[in-house]
Amino acid sequence: MALQKDATATMTKPKIFTHKLTLPRAWFGLSIFVATLITLMFLMFVDMRPKISPDFFFGSDDPDMADTRLISELFPSDEFLILSVEGRDIYSAGYYLDLSRFTDRLNDLNGFSKIIALNIGPSSAEAAKESPFWRPLLISETENATFVLAFLPRTASGGLVSATEEIATSFAGHGAIGLIHISGMPYIAEQIRRNIISDAKLFSTVALIIFALLIWGIYRSLIIALGASVSGISAIFLSLLILQFTGQPVGILTANLSIIVFVLVQSQAIYLTNNWLRESGDPTARAKAAVLKTIYPSAWCAVTTLLGFVTLLFVSAEPLRQLGSGGVIGVLAALFACFIIFPPFLIFSQAKKRQPVQDTDTVSDHPKTNLKAIIGFLAVAGAVFVAIPGIMRLDTDPSLISYFESGSEIEQGLSNIDNNGGSSPLQIVVSQKAGADLDNAAAYEKMWTLHRKLETVSSVGTVLSLPALLAEANNHPIAFLLPWREMVSLLSMDTNQQVVNNFLNSERDKALYLLRMKETASVKSRTEVIKEIRDIAHGEGFKVELVGGVYALQGRLSKLISSSITTGIISLLAIFFLISWLITRKLLFAIAMLLSASVIPIISLGGAGWTAVPLDVISAPAISVAFGLAVDALIHLGLAVTRKRKSMSVAESWRIALAQQGSGIISASGIICIGFLIFSFSEFPPTIRFGMVIVVGAGLAAIVALSAFPALASFLEKPIKNADK
Repeated sequence: MALQKDATATMTKPKIFTHKLTLPRAWFGLSIFVATLITLMFLMFVDMRPKISPDFFFGSDDPDMADTRLISELFPSDEFLILSVEGRDIYSAGYYLDLSRFTDRLNDLNGFSKIIALNIGPSSAEAAKESPFWRPLLISETENATFVLAFLPRTASGGLVSATEEIATSFAGHGAIGLIHISGMPYIAEQIRRNIISDAKLFSTVALIIFALLIWGIYRSLIIALGASVSGISAIFLSLLILQFTGQPVGILTANLSIIVFVLVQSQAIYLTNNWLRESGDPTARAKAAVLKTIYPSAWCAVTTLLGFVTLLFVSAEPLRQLGSGGVIGVLAALFACFIIFPPFLIFSQAKKRQPVQDTDTVSDHPKTNLKAIIGFLAVAGAVFVAIPGIMRLDTDPSLISYFESGSEIEQGLSNIDNNGGSSPLQIVVSQKAGADLDNAAAYEKMWTLHRKLETVSSVGTVLSLPALLAEANNHPIAFLLPWREMVSLLSMDTNQQVVNNFLNSERDKALYLLRMKETASVKSRTEVIKEIRDIAHGEGFKVELVGGVYALQGRLSKLISSSITTGIISLLAIFFLISWLITRKLLFAIAMLLSASVIPIISLGGAGWTAVPLDVISAPAISVAFGLAVDALIHLGLAVTRKRKSMSVAESWRIALAQQGSGIISASGIICIGFLIFSFSEFPPTIRFGMVIVVGAGLAAIVALSAFPALASFLEKPIKNADK
């Protein structure tokens, strides 16, 4: 009786615990050990706090930052917040008193190096209203708000921005003060950082649940779902761990990178599982055979995706370079997790084995005669025809305001300040063409003329310059007694806070024009607006020495995005064609794969153009990522056809390959689509756009691979087959 109980107990134990210390169990133990070790090291060493500085578009050593860096050396200045403080009557004593209390509270934070406001700077509100310097700086165009400029060090923490928000909230709507809006690059950078943290928390939870449920739904195996989840998480942790050890901080694209790595693992795990289910023999032998069958196409897929990330390493924009290096590491980590950590879970799973497609089965029709394939091919061709004109309409120069959800409190606040004097700084350093000094009356008149001309540019909100400062100083009762050169010297003294040094260099031959640009005012691109400003300065007898600031950097970034999309896609297509030829050794077959792959970026970009989806620095890389993920289907199917053609007819090889790989292609594309739909839950528009571009690319991949690719291959290879006959 006891023996019978022991036997029954043994029989009811889960299969995973009934094995002796054999290869399967050792492999499983090694898998768990590696995953645990990676997790522990991640928890010990990785700092997940995003590092988002106000100049996050470019690194401090980037060539594109050279002008901005030189301007900072010539005219040292801090970053600043712009606070728009509304009021029913901004010239009333009550508003002035409440504004003073507000600025006093800001000063109490001890984080700002300087604060300029209606009550700190001009002698009175009425004097500011009449001043050519203070009015554009401190009073809105509609005169329903005044601006507070709070200067802070570039190294200031996000906590200072948060504290400022709390004070603004406590004063808004009380007394004579109405709404308070905040702008400025430190504020924008902090909002982006918060969105990244929010997305990371959301995606890490939702992605794990959704992918686990999807994998379980496909294979009805908890162990396979668990293995795919463990492998995906391990790949993310390993990627972030390596990035930490190589000195790369968490940036604005890190949350996206984590999902990319996770999806890469899930996609290849599906192909591996499908091949395992169709193999014969005991579970261990099937796992070995499936790994050997899958790792070759998966490795080539990884090469394609990896090289897509490599193209980003040569872009000046730091976030793109970070995504490039992170992507390279992530692809390798995903490959490691998929083929080292995941396979042992297959051995112990209870998923039902699928009947392999018999190579000896007959076939009546070639894929080219398949009605569904023809309809799919025609639909794809029509979509390409419609998409091509849309590429010309791409918006790669979106405003900073588009980084935030339309109608949100942040977006409304930024728009309010942008419409009243501009929100994006542009710095222009000029000198006289003849090289003469700028501290005399003749130069003053020329600079004042340039100042007024710049104010007429529709995209320019506010102009601050040396002549405006001197015009304010000239209002002093005894100013007429001083020559211009002496007035400049007087304003350079410590007793006047060396205010002139903010606009004139020590040699007095270069002057700074500080412009607050309107992000949403012009239909022209930033580079076109800057060219217009250069032309105006040139026409007034000045030479533009340097152009810097966030507005200029954004303009440069838009050009980099456009060129990176173009060169990246062309490079990826060339690399993919080479890989296609190497793995198939058939030129026309490789051309069919190339033409099929080119459909994905054409339709994706054309769709973005027609639907006016802006491609910013966060969403633009999705095109290359989508391509890298999507061509997996073509490589797996192409290799399957090539293997079968060695022992059977072309028609038979296509039928068998489509039967064997079709479910994997549909499942993998579906997983990618559903996985990146998670991004639609984000409150950060660039992240949403990133996800939707990849969803479109993954959906196209399945359609193209199962319809356009077979039809194109059949059409291109038809002359050769006819010649063979």
